[in-house]
Amino acid sequence: MESLTSAKSRRQFLNYLVAGTTGTLIMGWIFPQRGVSREANLETLCSLFPYNSRCKDYLPGVAAIDNEGTPIKPSSLLAKAKPGIPLPVEGLPQTTYLVIQDGPKIAEYGISPVCTHLGCTVAWVSEEDRFVCPCHGSQYDAMGRGVRG
Repeated sequence: MESLTSAKSRRQFLNYLVAGTTGTLIMGWIFPQRGVSREANLETLCSLFPYNSRCKDYLPGVAAIDNEGTPIKPSSLLAKAKPGIPLPVEGLPQTTYLVIQDGPKIAEYGISPVCTHLGCTVAWVSEEDRFVCPCHGSQYDAMGRGVRG
């Protein structure tokens, strides 16, 4: 009696599996356009995935600007920047901190000043050499890695 019940439940499981698979294939055949990907514009693609092969020679269309709205020229920025101290710039999707490396040169990445915990805007505190969140005191180093909190 027990083997008859287990055979019945096994048969039901296989019926559900076959019906679900068949239904999924039929829906994919009836509505093929739902799964077709759209071509992303180059600006979006390269801002999200800068190491994509299509972005090798791509120069972003948005220039970083300073607090007065003047475009920042890399040569003048690097002349007065100190390696290891992030610099805030405007003009990108949001305020972003540029990271200055030894050389000096601008790193290939920027740091978003938004706290990952509560979404507050953190500020660079020069006296402590770190970003400090005003909402709950979390602290991040010059690379954006969590140090405390």
